[in-house]
Amino acid sequence: MNDDSLYFDCNGSTPVHPLVADAAVEFLRSTFGNPGASHAAGLAAQAALADARREVAEALGARPEEVVFTSGGTESDNHAIRGVLEAESEEQPGLGHIIVGRHEHGAVLRPVEWLERRGHPVTWLNPDAGGRIRVDDVATALRPDTRLVSLMFANNETGVLQPVHEVGRLLADHPAYFLVDAVCGVGKARVHFDELGCDLLALGGHKLQAPKGIGALLVREHVRLAPLMLGCGQQGGRRSGTENTLGAVALGRALRCMREGSFGSLDEITRLTDLLWRGIQERCPAARRNGAGPFLGNTLNVWFPGVPALELQARLSAFGASIASGASATTGAPSHVLVAMDLPRERALESVRLSLGHETTEAAVLRLLDLLSECLPASLPVRALAASHRD
Repeated sequence: MNDDSLYFDCNGSTPVHPLVADAAVEFLRSTFGNPGASHAAGLAAQAALADARREVAEALGARPEEVVFTSGGTESDNHAIRGVLEAESEEQPGLGHIIVGRHEHGAVLRPVEWLERRGHPVTWLNPDAGGRIRVDDVATALRPDTRLVSLMFANNETGVLQPVHEVGRLLADHPAYFLVDAVCGVGKARVHFDELGCDLLALGGHKLQAPKGIGALLVREHVRLAPLMLGCGQQGGRRSGTENTLGAVALGRALRCMREGSFGSLDEITRLTDLLWRGIQERCPAARRNGAGPFLGNTLNVWFPGVPALELQARLSAFGASIASGASATTGAPSHVLVAMDLPRERALESVRLSLGHETTEAAVLRLLDLLSECLPASLPVRALAASHRD
């Protein structure tokens, strides 16, 4: 992206970083063998896959053998949830209990709902008014037959950080497995597998400047996990199918770049996010931020009273600006995250998400603020941006 880019949906997807693209193209031109083959071309692919697995592990505080490559965050979440409950039901007769928040991503909600329809008892937790799950609610919900607790690292819509470290400590002496959906956290905050105390961790490449179609699930050695994909038993039997070696190489390079600081400064993203929020408040005093800190440093979820989010998104899009109305995959329904926070339906329909990335510039932030003034209706009080932000 260039300085003129008005892309503010980095929680939805990110541009592929040039260093990542270079690594992928170099691999694509030189290596094509099946990593499952034992001949020279296959061994070269195996070596590239092993290097990628090591890069992922080193960046996230895991061990290479704990890394399972997947097609992305959705598959990683589905595999963790369904795989744990299926494996548990095989070894322990009965239907295991699940604890999950209502503000989770659909990649968590849908498989849990699927299991609930098949008889698994589920405790659904609502976040507090600030969008954060209460640790005490998790503790109260725990039962002897609880087999899985699932909690996202940070909410993808509001950016509110969840108490994953505290829940990890809570579950240290409980047999339940702990899944952390870190798809929206990796690359935007420190995510360390060992420090979190979780058993499974999901991530997706296109949220951290790698291509779409690649992700990973980190799995502790002691976790009993039934495979989601059945076939020839690749990746230690945990995920069959010829590995997406090209994608794995790109993901490994992205995480290496993240670890080495090649992407840029998270502090700079936070500074620009703060600049954007101050500008919105100054131009539109009626605007309110959804959620209460701590937040990811790149995310704003903003309510513009009386302005339908889809309309504002369309107006800004006409000027080349990209923002999200709720999560990127929504279709006009009120955000389930904001509804779970007990916010009025109208507010949920009038809220947009602005998420910045390493390519976001101050010039782009100031241009977006100007466009907001043009696109917000005259009935909504709007003031000019303070001149100090232009200096």
